[in-house]
Amino acid sequence: MPDLPRTRYVALVGALAGERQMAQTAGFPLDPARMLPVADVVLLVADDEGPGTMLFRYTAYGELGGDTWHPSFDSARHQASDEYGIALGEWLAVPDEIADAHAFAIGYAAERLDSRG
Repeated sequence: MPDLPRTRYVALVGALAGERQMAQTAGFPLDPARMLPVADVVLLVADDEGPGTMLFRYTAYGELGGDTWHPSFDSARHQASDEYGIALGEWLAVPDEIADAHAFAIGYAAERLDSRG
């Protein structure tokens, strides 16, 4: 990923080989009945005002697949890589003129999945 001043990136998630590396549920403790869906796209949003980056996971239908806080942008990228391995696609900077990076990520995934047929 190039060193650009942008602080928002998306990457598509392809088919996972094997079991999920990370399981997230709605609430604590982990409850298999409340498993969050597997992501089609991930979104990194760095905090402009301090350290920290959020990693959001979404389906192409707009369902939240979980989110996690990380102490740095690189840490969040590594987490995504660890979770999705070779299924993680190339990172794309969210254009600066896009106000809602979350809606952009979901739309990006939906458009790409539609084009696969």
